[in-house]
Amino acid sequence: MKPSQLFALIVSTGLFAVAAGSQAQDSASHFTANDGTQVTVTSGQPAPDAPSPAPAFEQLDTNHDGVISRDEAQAYLPLFNDYDNLLTMNHHPKAISKRQYDDWNRRENRQ
Repeated sequence: MKPSQLFALIVSTGLFAVAAGSQAQDSASHFTANDGTQVTVTSGQPAPDAPSPAPAFEQLDTNHDGVISRDEAQAYLPLFNDYDNLLTMNHHPKAISKRQYDDWNRRENRQ
């Protein structure tokens, strides 16, 4: 490996570490490598995805028993990811009621 390549690798690794530790904002760093090459390193985070609209409770409650089971929650990944947490706040220890689902949607701004 040429010394200029090694220098560029070391500098870019250091810049990557600094960028990873900084706040999530776009930034650009400019420097000149030993061989005179201008190098620009741009880092940042992409904008977060907007949440998809939540399906109707009735669409998820496929067996029409009035609650959403763990198996039924798998049809909507954001709900499935929060499922266990919602159960701890629910009066149904094994499923999510319509009221619980509606409250969760309001909190998550999905309606």
